[in-house]
Amino acid sequence: MTFPKRLPIPPEVLKIATRLEEAGYETWCVGGAIRDNLLKLENHDFDLTTAAPPKEIQRLFKRTVPVGIEHGTVAVLDAKNQPHEVTTFRKDIKTDGRHAVVEFGVSLMDDLARRDFTVNAIAYHPLRHEWRDPFEGAQDLERKLIRSVGDPNWRFQEDYLR
Repeated sequence: MTFPKRLPIPPEVLKIATRLEEAGYETWCVGGAIRDNLLKLENHDFDLTTAAPPKEIQRLFKRTVPVGIEHGTVAVLDAKNQPHEVTTFRKDIKTDGRHAVVEFGVSLMDDLARRDFTVNAIAYHPLRHEWRDPFEGAQDLERKLIRSVGDPNWRFQEDYLR
């Protein structure tokens, strides 16, 4: 699969990414919206992952909701009161089969490595228009293949709902 040069990122998401990048925090679009765009499906629910710690996300934006702050997720509310999830880069330290203990401040690569399936471990930089696909998720999309990131036995032990 060839990556498009640009993805249609909603202006509200671009504003959030720009603010984080201008503050010195690397920020990428990840998850289902990236996957769905590559499949030419409509999805406007863009999630962001960033090097910014949760408290810094809250400091940079006036209107936030700590939807999962213990796991690094803060919803940033746009002018229309729509939430956009921004999650700090993280790495799983341990899990009980449903709830993970995470470490913040790791790299994009570590963040992508903790994701469930290769098709969800694709990142797009909304300002530089760069792609990261370290687990060949785009190739799996093309082949209509669902493959776990890393050892599938471990992935399903991490989270039984997968």
